[in-house]
Amino acid sequence: MRTPEAGTQAVATWAEHEFGEAELGDARLDRRLVEIADAFLAAPQALVPGACGHWAATKAAYRFFDNEKVEPEDMLKAHRQRTVERAREQPVVLALSDTTMLDYTDRTRAIGLGPLADTRHQGMLVQATLAVTPERLPLGVIALHTWVRDWETFAQDEPGKKKRALTDKESGKWLISLAAAERFQRAVGAGTTVVSVFDREGDIYAVLYAALAAERPSPLLVRAKADRRLEGENARLFKHLRRQPVVATLVVRKARQGDREARTATLSVRFAQVTLEAPDDWPAAQRKTLQVWAVYAYEDHPPRPNERISWMLLTTVPVDDADDAVRMVSWYACRWTIEVLFKVLKSGCQIEERQLETYDRLRRCLVVDFVVAWQILYLTTVGRETPNLPCTVLFEEADWKAVWVFLHQGRKPLPKTPPTLRTMTRMIGQLGGHLGRRRDGEPGVVTMWRGLQRLPDLAAMWALLQRDPA
Repeated sequence: MRTPEAGTQAVATWAEHEFGEAELGDARLDRRLVEIADAFLAAPQALVPGACGHWAATKAAYRFFDNEKVEPEDMLKAHRQRTVERAREQPVVLALSDTTMLDYTDRTRAIGLGPLADTRHQGMLVQATLAVTPERLPLGVIALHTWVRDWETFAQDEPGKKKRALTDKESGKWLISLAAAERFQRAVGAGTTVVSVFDREGDIYAVLYAALAAERPSPLLVRAKADRRLEGENARLFKHLRRQPVVATLVVRKARQGDREARTATLSVRFAQVTLEAPDDWPAAQRKTLQVWAVYAYEDHPPRPNERISWMLLTTVPVDDADDAVRMVSWYACRWTIEVLFKVLKSGCQIEERQLETYDRLRRCLVVDFVVAWQILYLTTVGRETPNLPCTVLFEEADWKAVWVFLHQGRKPLPKTPPTLRTMTRMIGQLGGHLGRRRDGEPGVVTMWRGLQRLPDLAAMWALLQRDPA
């Protein structure tokens, strides 16, 4: 498989492109990282021995993950730089951040893990930041912050906890994500605007304060959880926005959640510039109001009251008219992309099944799995966004020819020119169980990673059969 730089004629594998510039302090470690990433993408659901294929490669992978000199942040740097290069081609990039728990409860001998939602489950937590375009094309993983909770203090009411600085609390992860987006902005340059997008958990006054504290405010879009006090208003945030006129209606696609099927929803959109008062417990020395824009998207006629969409969005990005307000809602709707990434990570890459018995080993493996999950999500998305490109911008000749011959079983001859990217992604989807009929739509991430598991073996067999027996 080629690099994910659509439109180029690069011949490097995707792993060489994403990790080839890694500087881990030893050229052998750099090469091993590329080899592990290639192996993991070829068999994303397999455990380390199954992905690596033979004992020597498996042993080398285990040594790599156990190497204390290998820092996870150094592993991610090369991929992040490639993400910077992709981001520079975009006017706007959304830095989606969210948290996921990785459950390793069955690892009874694991070292360094902590409690999750309760003390019956152990594992680690990850705050990830994914760069995407407003069209939901994932550009890459720009930050991974991992931590474990302390067994002794878990769920205890610590004295003075509420008065501690946000950086000393777990919720300080949102400041870490904001800082990661700001660093990414500096790396990308002024030609691209990087906007942090947080869910309701990120609605923290200290985060809004930090975003506005710099001389140039950091672009931030966060869904409000608190009904904040407004300066000079005898009302709270939600009541004030409900008084504003509807400036637009917007149809959004709501993803499937649990037993609830995916559906479309029509939202009424309102907006206003508001001035937020500081909370009562905010330090007096830093006490000041914050001026932001609020955009309220409300579903007037949901199928059931408990399924109503009601998004109160706060942003440091100026909202001057209806088009700007609609844009904020559409940007926030992109947040679901990082949830899909987590789904690929857990269901596709089977990160919670990794047989690595320490927190540090799992952290190193996590970097590879996250980038592999991104690559699967990218392949799924780019086939929809740029369907008419030749598939050779992403796949080798042996890849598409092997899949074509396998699926058509001699009923159709090999085409003289490579098929389109859309055709290739649909063929890979068929390998993973997608029926491929016109009415079936495009393959999703689940069928794509299933198909990708079969692709390397088919391509290898095709290449072997093409060898000159002489």
